[in-house]
Amino acid sequence: MNVNNQGSDLQILRGELRRQLALQQKNSLYTVLGLAADASDAAIAEAVAKVSAAGAQPDAELRYAIEILGRPESREAFDRQLLDQLRKPKPPPLVIEPVAMPRAGRSPWLLPVTVGIFGLLLLGMAWLGLNFMKENAEREMKRLEAQARAEEIRRRAEAIPKTSELMRRAVESSEAIQQRELDAQDKVGEEARAREERFREEREKNYQQQLAREEKWRQEAEKNANTQASRDMANIMGNAAAQKAAGR
Repeated sequence: MNVNNQGSDLQILRGELRRQLALQQKNSLYTVLGLAADASDAAIAEAVAKVSAAGAQPDAELRYAIEILGRPESREAFDRQLLDQLRKPKPPPLVIEPVAMPRAGRSPWLLPVTVGIFGLLLLGMAWLGLNFMKENAEREMKRLEAQARAEEIRRRAEAIPKTSELMRRAVESSEAIQQRELDAQDKVGEEARAREERFREEREKNYQQQLAREEKWRQEAEKNANTQASRDMANIMGNAAAQKAAGR
């Protein structure tokens, strides 16, 4: 694929991304910069230049948007991943947005690792949601079937002028079986909810660990910056003392 075809494909992809964002009424990193998803690289560069010219310190979300959208490679990866997410059917649980991270001290492989973690979490949530809905549907179907069987037995018993003790016991047995089935289905549902709760706890734990790692990296970056500043100041003072001594 030549450069022109690749650029045309990207423009079509970004046009579709803009359409999906509008249809689903969702914001993105483009919203932070006040641009549409199919904005040109020149328009993004102009928006970044305006932020720099304003002189104000951008917040973490704006810095993240500038870093991702300001580089063609990371912007393309972001666009493709976001469009895939918008096209996929969403499960009932919450949608996790990308974590806005400070630029200082972040390793070059941090973004792919974070995106991979969130992707795995979304896939796990979708799998659990589908299984949970399937189990609910099967449990409801079995409950309706059990009720239909019990109703049929009762209807036949009422149609017989002289209901025997055996028929009465059959009805009671059917109701007991129905109750056991419902109890078993409730147990399955509780186990499914427990699995989902464990998954959510594990997800929260991973998220907190990620935040802790990011905070550690930020503190190390600040520490390194302060150490370098101290060294620079010591060098300046040493040079000044040496010049003063030479002047004497």
